[in-house]
Amino acid sequence: LSTLDYDPDEVLQQHFADIELESSVKPIPYSADVEFLDKLPGSSQHDVDSLKHKKVTIVGCGQVGMAIAYAILNQDICGSISLVDINEEKLDGEAKDLKQGSAFHQRVRIKASSDYSISKGSHLVIVTAGVAQKVGESRLSLVERNVKIMSFIIPKLLENSPNAPICIVSNPCDIMTAVAAKIAGPSVPPGQIFGSGTCLDSSRLRNLIGMALNVDTRSVHGYIIGEHGDSSTPVWSGVRAGGIPLLKPGQAPTIAHRKMHEEVVGSAMDVIQKKGYTNWAVGLTAAHIAKNVLSDTNSIIALSTCVRGLYGIENDVFLSLPCVVGGHGVRRVLCPPLDDSEKEGFQNSAKAVWEVQQGVWDSI
Repeated sequence: LSTLDYDPDEVLQQHFADIELESSVKPIPYSADVEFLDKLPGSSQHDVDSLKHKKVTIVGCGQVGMAIAYAILNQDICGSISLVDINEEKLDGEAKDLKQGSAFHQRVRIKASSDYSISKGSHLVIVTAGVAQKVGESRLSLVERNVKIMSFIIPKLLENSPNAPICIVSNPCDIMTAVAAKIAGPSVPPGQIFGSGTCLDSSRLRNLIGMALNVDTRSVHGYIIGEHGDSSTPVWSGVRAGGIPLLKPGQAPTIAHRKMHEEVVGSAMDVIQKKGYTNWAVGLTAAHIAKNVLSDTNSIIALSTCVRGLYGIENDVFLSLPCVVGGHGVRRVLCPPLDDSEKEGFQNSAKAVWEVQQGVWDSI
């Protein structure tokens, strides 16, 4: 046997490191005009504690916030949950309701208060707080009201847990994530604040494909990118089921594919019309994100992050792309190859989001 004059592991690591550099970027700051502090949270108990020593704070305990809490509680994702909401009476009732079932799940400490001091020492914060759109209200007016809420919440969270990743679930998700990042300012590293984005949209698409093929959803891989909303874009060229491409090279999506995406886009409204709100799927989505952040898995999830400079986008918009997520938030932003129609769809998402966001951006 000949003696190798190189370490195969080192060669492979360098090969894939080169691929990562070519097809992904570091998290992008919310604005090109701001100089960020070159710092990341250092190694600490945050990195080495078991999940039972991890703490999650959920801000906003309506239907979505409580669905997130319930999903996290039942998946044994952390050892402590803090619930923050302005409606103290309802919040107290929700906390007691969860605590009274403690004989049937792993031990989790549950605290609830309108005082943000209970969020101190969090390893992850999930924000669902926000006001609903009034009848006849414009999206800009809705955003303006939610900006005021985010301006109150974010500084208090950072005061108590300056290094905690913050996942924004509040709608409109992409704009609120950008707003939260700008409110946080240059002392917070890019990637520490991110949005749940199209993680749920991608799940909905994978579910529909799995049902059509009669295979487990977890065996279908693919992403919806762009806005968490009407202008989202499915990356059909990258969808795989068991490693087999859904489309042949150069094949365009058919009417069936487009109808499947239309069903994804309309699924939330369909649920809202039938039960009045959506919460369970969002709750499971946020719990999935939480598990990967707290476990520092470096998993790849479609999340909302700043995409300025990618695919020809010039504005300070946050949209979803596949992201490597770990204990401190988004570590890398992947830039998958897109065909012309997918790239155009992504750019249209940026235009749609910026059309509303620009109305409040300079005032933050």
